[in-house]
Amino acid sequence: MSSRNRRELIADAGIRIIARDGVRALTHRAVDREAQLPQGSTSYHAKTRAALLELIVDLLASRTKIDTEALAADANTRFDHDERRFTVDHLATLLAGLVGTLAARRGDMRARYALLLELDDASDLRQRLIGDSGVSAAARLVAAQALAKAGLPNSDAHVDELLSLTDSLVFNRTAISPTADLRNVLARYLRGAGFAEPVVMPGE
Repeated sequence: MSSRNRRELIADAGIRIIARDGVRALTHRAVDREAQLPQGSTSYHAKTRAALLELIVDLLASRTKIDTEALAADANTRFDHDERRFTVDHLATLLAGLVGTLAARRGDMRARYALLLELDDASDLRQRLIGDSGVSAAARLVAAQALAKAGLPNSDAHVDELLSLTDSLVFNRTAISPTADLRNVLARYLRGAGFAEPVVMPGE
């Protein structure tokens, strides 16, 4: 196994530990056991706890990047190939599906939220979780794209509001209620924000 693959195996084991048992349970020995590696393997690739956390955040960021690209491509396909009038309910259904896709990575999401609560507010790792490499980046890209392509108001303020809501819904779906009605919540927000009228898609 290459050094790169071994580091990814270690990071993935660390994510599972954090998601299941919390950040305090993360130790080099625990990762060795979880990854079924010889004792000392994790220490060889990540000599300190900070280095181990960095491996984990890097893997979370990489997976989020993949999700971002997939979600953006899916949104593009849906809008480009559907010329119906998009009502609030249509858009709410689309966004609910995207939130559900993000929440499906339940272990990654649980680990992300645990790390956000545990890491120092000013730490670089925490900033990476809430910045470009965090799940918020995926939500922002998809939200802005969905609003713009549907012809709805898509100022920074509108995107920020929708971003906060979608991130909250990902948390709710991940940690509280796996069966919550996401579509209804999103539809109520869009109507409350003044998006009640059907919007004609470009070219109609």
